[in-house]
Amino acid sequence: MDTKSTSSKKFSFIIAFILILAASVGYFSMYPFFERQAAEYDIDVFSTSNFLFKLYQGSCVLYKDVTEAATGDTLEYADLYLQAEEELLKGINGENEEIYDGSEFIVGSYANAESWKQMCRERINNILLGWQSDVLGGITREMDYCVIDHATGKIIKNTGKEIENLGTDKAGEDISSDYVYYIRVSYGSAGNIERVAVKGKNAEELLKSVQLNLKSNFLWSSFWNGVSYEYGDIYSDGSIYFHDNSGNIGKEKITVSSMPKNITCIFALTNQQQEKLLTGNTSLVSGRGYEEWYAYYRAGTVDVMFIFGSVLAVLAILMIRVKNYCLHRLSGVKLHVEVVVIAIFMMIGISENIPTLVNFTNRGRFDEAYSNLTWLPKALYPALTGSINLGILFLLFAVWYYLATSFGELFEIGIRAFLKERSLIYKIGVRMKHFCKKNVDNFKNEILHVDLGEKATRTIRKLVVINFFLLAAVCCMWVFGWMALFVYSIILYFCMKKYIQKIQEQYHNLFDATRSIANGNLQTQLDDDWGIFESYKEELSKIQDGFKVAVEEEVKSQKMKTELITNVSHDLKTPLTAITTYIELLEDENITPEQRTEYLDVLKKKSARLKFLIEDLFEVSKATSGNITLNLVDVDICNLIRQVYLEYEDKAEAADLVFRFQMPEEKIILKLDSQKTYRIFENLYVNIIKYAMPHTRVYVRGEKTESGIGIELKNMSAAELNIPAEDLTERFVRGDSSRNTEGSGLGLAIARSFVEAQGGKMKVEIDGDLFKVKIEW
Repeated sequence: MDTKSTSSKKFSFIIAFILILAASVGYFSMYPFFERQAAEYDIDVFSTSNFLFKLYQGSCVLYKDVTEAATGDTLEYADLYLQAEEELLKGINGENEEIYDGSEFIVGSYANAESWKQMCRERINNILLGWQSDVLGGITREMDYCVIDHATGKIIKNTGKEIENLGTDKAGEDISSDYVYYIRVSYGSAGNIERVAVKGKNAEELLKSVQLNLKSNFLWSSFWNGVSYEYGDIYSDGSIYFHDNSGNIGKEKITVSSMPKNITCIFALTNQQQEKLLTGNTSLVSGRGYEEWYAYYRAGTVDVMFIFGSVLAVLAILMIRVKNYCLHRLSGVKLHVEVVVIAIFMMIGISENIPTLVNFTNRGRFDEAYSNLTWLPKALYPALTGSINLGILFLLFAVWYYLATSFGELFEIGIRAFLKERSLIYKIGVRMKHFCKKNVDNFKNEILHVDLGEKATRTIRKLVVINFFLLAAVCCMWVFGWMALFVYSIILYFCMKKYIQKIQEQYHNLFDATRSIANGNLQTQLDDDWGIFESYKEELSKIQDGFKVAVEEEVKSQKMKTELITNVSHDLKTPLTAITTYIELLEDENITPEQRTEYLDVLKKKSARLKFLIEDLFEVSKATSGNITLNLVDVDICNLIRQVYLEYEDKAEAADLVFRFQMPEEKIILKLDSQKTYRIFENLYVNIIKYAMPHTRVYVRGEKTESGIGIELKNMSAAELNIPAEDLTERFVRGDSSRNTEGSGLGLAIARSFVEAQGGKMKVEIDGDLFKVKIEW
């Protein structure tokens, strides 16, 4: 079996390896196709608005440089791009009154206007100084430029080539061939573009882009964007109104020019400069990597990757139909559904890097990286690049195959069993369902079973908190909160209605049970749910049990009274009848002296028997009423037990009984009434001698305890003991229910009364025919 399993695993891994390798090689073979497609979508970075904006900034900055070179003066940018016009609108004497109608807002004195003008100059200078830093770090280093002043013909440039002739008829073939890209822009006296000449990858597209982007109003918008004048309002034309110390009202108007004037700017790139900009991330050309990535993305690198991955996934699923294929059954493949889904999204994200991999491979970026490894021969570059690509592609497709294989069991066990076994959300949902159901049921049970006899603060607090959160959620619904509140009120109404009905049902259960018990049905079942009245069920059950015990005691008492009267009547009647009979016999004059003597002996015995019975009745009566007088003295209890036995030793031998004593060696002195204690053991010995089975042993054992002593008497009964042990200590109860033996039936009752009167306990036990009496003091 193990050999077969190993063979199946080996076969499965080989099939998976072949499929993944085939997908990797197939995708790698499409790199040339991607290169051709990407070329169609490749963006000319030198015609983009970002690059041309850099040239616009260069024109604005170099305009100052060429003007300073032409005039020999040191200028600020504000001198070239900022114009301030001051105009008097109204004088003290009413001059120019028709020009100013008083509707404009006067911001303050002439000093305010001057500070406004100074602030504007500082703002325009700061903007262009920032641009100047970018130009010095970009255009002046990474491309050739030339600026020509129209008025003086002054030229400034950063190259020794005749770059100023580019875009004109004077440009020779050599200079034109040196540059693969150039832009020539001429600005007129008003700052408008008069002439544009270009050369590039797509000259027509480049020309349109230059005309659109270099004719920019960006400097003007940068200046006015966010300007805040602290002295008053700034009007839409850049004007403010003021009055001077003489009372004259004036207008200060600021105009910002966004374009250079009367110059021509030429920006050009040689092939070497262009390649450097394309392959590096410079200040002039940034984000080129994204544009190349996007070109390869549009070429279908990611889409084809997904197609290959999808086909591979389908093949992985279909392979489960192959008899010896077992990858989908391996424990390492049985992933949770959520893990697989997350992994798929991660793979989708990782696949976004595929265009970069293809781009780097097709455009020789790996070769550039290898050039740093001087020990690596160039002949190995292609093989190393291919190995890296195949390794990455194999790893990606292997992950796709692995994730697809994890769904293999879906088609064997079904979607329900699959989700039940492999879905974390399903498992968590089931647990949450049980958890919520349990807590909801517990809460419902808590509400429906609030103990009215105790504080309900905890339950009330829970209700208030839940209601708070529900109302808070309603408040967060803005205008829809009214609708939610309406729905909440309806639900609350039905919940309260159901709750009240449940309480009423519980109340009726309590009422019916109480009425049934009150009517005398003490067997009423209290099994119904009483909810909030549940605490009363226990109390009512106690009352029910109390009634049962009281009734049983009353029945037992009545029965005992009846038996008492019957037994007393029987026990008193027997000797009285004998006495009456023998008295009548003695009245006969014909009896002999011997008969008279015999009859008198019988009368003595019967009268003694009657006396003994009456004395026992008195003893029991006093014990029952608690009217026993105790004379407590120190009593050696072990010695007393032996002493009583000695009084009845002859009768014990006559009954053929053997007594065995097991008493502590030391004396045990107790505070007892010696006469009452003597009577206790006298009654016990008499009872044993009378009812014990002949030819048996009687065991009398004493054991010292912490509180005093424990005494046990055991014997085998001659008659079958079919009476409850606790009844033997009742009055007029005998071991023989036929009452054939002599005795009052009060011996054990008197013994128990005397034991309890002296603070002890007496208990009778029956085990078959084994009779035990246990006494503790």
